[in-house]
Amino acid sequence: MTHYPRNGVVMRKRFWLGKHLMLKRRFVDKILSGEKATTIRLGKVEIRSREFYIHAGGRIVARAVVEGIAYKRVKELTDEDAKADGFSSVSELKEELKRFYPNIKEHDWVTIIRFRVVERIDKAETHVYGGLSAYEVAKKALEYSEQLSLDDEEIKVLRKIVETGSIRAAARELYGHPLKRRRIRRILWNVVKKLCEKGFLDKQSCRH
Repeated sequence: MTHYPRNGVVMRKRFWLGKHLMLKRRFVDKILSGEKATTIRLGKVEIRSREFYIHAGGRIVARAVVEGIAYKRVKELTDEDAKADGFSSVSELKEELKRFYPNIKEHDWVTIIRFRVVERIDKAETHVYGGLSAYEVAKKALEYSEQLSLDDEEIKVLRKIVETGSIRAAARELYGHPLKRRRIRRILWNVVKKLCEKGFLDKQSCRH
């Protein structure tokens, strides 16, 4: 994997990409055709897993590998960056970034993650957390909440998932927007890890 520091300066990373990448449904065809081969994220992102799954529209659509990352200011983005990301021009790309990140500024750092699809997948994402659905993880974790030492936010999120049966609905009700479901997914993976460490999930589930 290629890594490109800017001007030889090692930059402090503030966010990370794990084994799951969430994208909008309308990008699926471009991702699978190779027309969209990057994703651009606000901030300086740390790549924790070279291989990851792409989610869109409530489904897992592909398995991909990271081929490189680059850091730029928003004002440094080019038409070439835009085309690699599936847009016709840098102005169109910036409009999309502003829709996704309403407070983004020209001087803000973004991370360009270049990837390659290695497998097409068409599978509902209902059983991706240790082989369990989000609802099943939430129910089990709440059952063992004291042994897992769950914090207040984790408990609040798990209860909302059980109540609504939906990560999207939980994100909207707790954080005001369905796009915040990425935050909920991170909490779910952390809870799965705790369940595995305490032996409350079987070994097969903990290998997922």
